[in-house]
Amino acid sequence: MRKRIGVHRTLAKPAVDVRTALFLFSDTGGGHRTAAQAIAAALSRMSPADSLRAEMVDVFAACGVFPLREGIKSYGTLLKVRPSPYSALYHLSNGRTRTRIMTEFAKPFMRGKFRRLLARMAPSMLVSVHPLLNGITRESIDSMRMQVPFVTVITDLVTIHHSWTADAPADHYIVASPEAKRVCLARDIPESRVHDLGLPIREGFHPVADSAEAKRALGLDVTRKTLLMMAGGEGGGRLFAILRHIAPRVRALGLQLVAIAGRNLSLQRRLQKMAAKFGPDTRVVGFVDNVAEYMRASDALLTKAGPGAICEAAACGLPIIVCDYISGQEAGNLAYVESREAGIVALEPEAVDDCIRRLFGADGSLLKRLREGALASARPRAADDIARFLLRLM
Repeated sequence: MRKRIGVHRTLAKPAVDVRTALFLFSDTGGGHRTAAQAIAAALSRMSPADSLRAEMVDVFAACGVFPLREGIKSYGTLLKVRPSPYSALYHLSNGRTRTRIMTEFAKPFMRGKFRRLLARMAPSMLVSVHPLLNGITRESIDSMRMQVPFVTVITDLVTIHHSWTADAPADHYIVASPEAKRVCLARDIPESRVHDLGLPIREGFHPVADSAEAKRALGLDVTRKTLLMMAGGEGGGRLFAILRHIAPRVRALGLQLVAIAGRNLSLQRRLQKMAAKFGPDTRVVGFVDNVAEYMRASDALLTKAGPGAICEAAACGLPIIVCDYISGQEAGNLAYVESREAGIVALEPEAVDDCIRRLFGADGSLLKRLREGALASARPRAADDIARFLLRLM
């Protein structure tokens, strides 16, 4: 308990301005918000609350107007449609000139509210974790004559859309891998402004000495190997078709399946209806906040090639089976996983079935080797490293 005399001393000191680190993101998928949350939490751990405040704003929701706001909201819907038109939109917009045109088109639908937001919050630093916010942020900083550092945290591992880097608007770029750094340098961003610090992930993603205890904490069967399936925050992709194909293999090997369907309620209902086909105690859930607990309790992860899932699984030493990816932004993640021997890429149902047979039906050596590769590639302290970098800038 703080002594009263301590309070008196605090009150007697001259007032000190509280610095504000303002994180700009959008809820398109789960990765942008998660990255911002991880860095903000690290900053809070490292700096007293009375000297630094980390604030997060979903810019398109807070500042966007029709039709921009509604267009951004359609991201999740586009991913759930099969075949998805998203990949075509990604490739059509991926170029320096095309990105400039797209950014200029969007600015009038958020410029006024965004500048009022910056004026009201008077941040000491701006941190963007979304590619479509970089241009408007630089323009606003310059037009408002704000003397604050502007940092962009690129949340893609390998394949980077030009909207992240066009015209190099940020003072500094934080990237998640050596591959991402090479892309930035190839686009003429000076090396002094590009910092490979890893992809920020939340606390709790770490290996456990006893997976049985982790299983027990979640009410899972401690005597069985657990296969975790994740469909990303939006629950997109073709995981339902893959799971339907591998159901006999899962049941024959006696695996316990845990399926996290994300925000896709339709996928969750469909998986719940066929849960019995995977054997007893199959668990199907929607969007959850305790992904780390499920990863620590699992023996392998079946998922699409989302950067967050890849890095979180690596931090837990969890081998990954990549069975799907978003064309464009996640294409390079396939080679990323394989080059680090952190998992296996199996893009067809038959290949996934064979992969599960090799992982769980043999002597366990492959599972062990992939676990070691995952741990070797992990950067679990990336959020702390980024937070320290930001503190130095401020």
